[in-house]
Amino acid sequence: MIIWDMVKSVRHIPEVKALKKDEIISVKSTLGKSRKKPPKPKKQVSDYSFNDNNTTGLKRALVLLPIIIIGVIITALIVGIHQYTSIYSKTPHNTEDKIESSEASKFDESNLLMIVSPDNPLPSDYKPQLETYDGERFDKNIIPMLRALMYQSEKDGVFLKISEGYVTSEVQHERYMDEVQRLKAREGYGEARAMEEAEKTVPMENHSEMQSGLAVKFNSLKNSDFASSEEYHWLEHNCIKYGFILRYPEDKESSTDFAFDPTHFRYVGTENAQKMRSLNMTLDEYVSYLNARGR
Repeated sequence: MIIWDMVKSVRHIPEVKALKKDEIISVKSTLGKSRKKPPKPKKQVSDYSFNDNNTTGLKRALVLLPIIIIGVIITALIVGIHQYTSIYSKTPHNTEDKIESSEASKFDESNLLMIVSPDNPLPSDYKPQLETYDGERFDKNIIPMLRALMYQSEKDGVFLKISEGYVTSEVQHERYMDEVQRLKAREGYGEARAMEEAEKTVPMENHSEMQSGLAVKFNSLKNSDFASSEEYHWLEHNCIKYGFILRYPEDKESSTDFAFDPTHFRYVGTENAQKMRSLNMTLDEYVSYLNARGR
């Protein structure tokens, strides 16, 4: 029995081994058929990497950056040059009377009440600091108020014309001599009489307020008779608000030594202009009044 059992167990060994081999083959076969190649991992873009668009944008930025910097520098230079030339252009230079900026005197408030006449000629060293406004030159210190006056007149529907500003001594001399010759020819005056009479309307050089830079002559665009014009009446009423006075009023020739001139206005400052209006005084009378009070 024991031997038989041993033989029986031996007979079954190959079957077991074959079975295990078949199973192994079967398993291998199954595994071979069912195995799939793992998919290739997708290429992930890191948050810190750049795609093609970003790379292109970066390249453009690197190209544009120097251009922008150069543009900023050029703009700054242009602004600086403009400011320099603006300041330089406002400095008196190469004017008709050869006023150099270094020679131009600083504005003195006492000049506001300066009288210019045959008895009070301009100082030989007097040189106003001139700037151009509306095609004429004036002492630059009166231009802001003159501009304000012109602006308000237009706002009120009155259109003034500035006909004259600063005049050089050379031009004034020519005008004076022309008037002397006219009086001699038309009125038959002798030389001395003609020169004396000419001073009353067209004074010789350094005797005219038009050389001070503080005087301005107005005119009308519509009315040739300025004294009867709307523009003159507006000025007569409003000029003191802007520091101007009618320099040679009617019926005041004995005070000014000049004939009535409705076109000639003079800047004296708003405070002085208002006081002169309230006292009904010319500039000549007002200066005498202040001197008597010891101002």
